This record gives sequence, C-alpha cells and structure tokens, in this order.
Amino acid sequence: MASGTESLLEEQPFARQVHTVSADMPWRAQWSLGMRLRRQYDAAFVLTASDRPMALARIAAPEIHALIPANGWQYAWKRRLARRWIPYETAEHMVWRAMRLAGGANLPLVPRAGLEWTNEDESAVRAALPWDADAPFAHVHPFARWRYKWWPRERWRELMQRMTDTGLRVVVTAAPGEREAAEALVEGLGDGVRVLAGRLNWRQLACLSRLARVYVGLDTANTHLAAGAGARVVALYGPTDPRIWGPWPVVFGGAAPWRASAPDGIQRQRRISLLQGAQACVPCQLEGCERRPDSDAECLSGMSVDRVWNEVLRHLEARA
Repeated sequence: MASGTESLLEEQPFARQVHTVSADMPWRAQWSLGMRLRRQYDAAFVLTASDRPMALARIAAPEIHALIPANGWQYAWKRRLARRWIPYETAEHMVWRAMRLAGGANLPLVPRAGLEWTNEDESAVRAALPWDADAPFAHVHPFARWRYKWWPRERWRELMQRMTDTGLRVVVTAAPGEREAAEALVEGLGDGVRVLAGRLNWRQLACLSRLARVYVGLDTANTHLAAGAGARVVALYGPTDPRIWGPWPVVFGGAAPWRASAPDGIQRQRRISLLQGAQACVPCQLEGCERRPDSDAECLSGMSVDRVWNEVLRHLEARA
C-alpha cells in the first residue's frame, strides 16, 4: 500500500501483514522490501498498472493477475509479465474491477466493502461522544483534500443548524490537521455540535458512522468508509464519475451501483443517496471548473442546502 494508508487495514481479519511504499522511497529500501517479499506468496494481484507494483509483484509471487490498459506500447511488457490480465473497462467501478480480477483467479468473492471494528472500538467511540451515545446524532464530514470537492462553508453551517433545530446532535469529524478549521466552522452553533478531529482511528470512524442516524460527507475516503459500515449516507459529488468512484453499498451483488448522472441529480442505492449537480457537463471528471485541484466545481458549490436537507430528512424518516 502507499505510505500513510496502511492504518486502514489495522486489525482487519482479511489482512495478515501490510507492506508500504512511497514515491520518495530510497532505492535501498525498495531493494530491501523486494528481498523480504521474494517468493513469499503464491499469487499477486495488481490493481494499478504502474511500474513499481508490477515489479514488486514479480518478485513476490510466480503468478501475477493484473488490471492493465489494453492499448499502449508502454504496457506491453506488463501484459507479457502477467499470467492473467484484464483490461480497464471504461466507467467500471473500482470495486467491481477488483472483484472481476479475483473471480477470474477462482477466488471466492465477498461483495462487501467495509471495515470491521471491535467491541473496544465501539466503547472508545461512545466514550468520545459528549452525550449519551443512544441520543440521535448525525455524523458530518465536511472536509476533502482538494478544493474542487468542497461544499461552501456557509452551507455546511446552515445544514448543521437545521439539524440542531430539529433536536438532532451533530458530530463533525476531521483529520488532525483540520481541527482548527473544524472548530471555526462550528463556532456559534451551540453545544449540540461537537468536533472530533484526530481522536478516532479508521475502524472507530466506521463505527461512528454506523451509530449515527445519518452521515453527510463529500467525495472522500470517509464517505466510502460510512457506506461500507452500512450507515445511511448522503454523499455530495461534483465532477467525479460515480460509476467508477461512487460509494459502494455495504452488500451489493451487481456490477454497477451508479449511473454517470440522473436527470434530477439524485441517485439512490440501498442506504446511500448520491447528490450531483444538474448541469449537462456532470460528471466531467476534471479537477474543478478551471481544470486544477484548487478551483471550485460549480456543480457542487452551487448545490443548495434544501436539496441536501430534504435527503437527510428522507433518511431520518426511513430510520425511524
């Protein structure tokens, strides 16, 4: 895995050991990792067609199964190296791609994308809440890495105010480095809104989402985590194509949970609502309207609070 993401797999029953790599990893460290992996596995599965994963897979196992583009001379050696490879299909969900690759190797498929948590994790979550965990609350994650995935600050505040006005408490989560921004976001909203930034690990965040009456978040890892936990999810999407990157429902037996877009900008699948802009260009798969990650995406920044709130109410009524 890429360095920094390994904590996602901590104490998961399906992962016995996790090795990490990084873009700036010295060649000596790469060589050392390769020697540790040498012929330690029967088969390796590669979900990205970049050079390093293919090289490490070749060292680690005699048999490689890989997702590789069908065209392009630069991928030819990788196609020859793999015992079995399948091409990337346009607009195919990443979870289904992985399942298709595993199924071709006769591995048993479990169409469930989510993390497991322990009783100790749940106790830690309940202890972190400033009120009785049985009290109804919403889990809000208003942060994403790139600006083109942001929803305006004032709309988050209005949404949370509506939640507290109806008696719903709100837990706002954020990364440790986003604590200041989170505290500033909720300033003046009252005791019914609390920030938990950097206090919970990934397993506990999944548990928090599941305990909440509803989760509201952006196109980011936490939204996928909440969906995998079986939470009721309202996901706000901009230019990203949900056919590839939409949150995968906790148990889904098909290949395609989402369409590229819907006429009214709302798609629903099991406990998940995916909201998009109604513009004809959605989803453009570009990084903001100015084609750079630090620019706004009008399809998302223009989304009204009413649209989001109505979908939140729908989930609260269904939960009740």
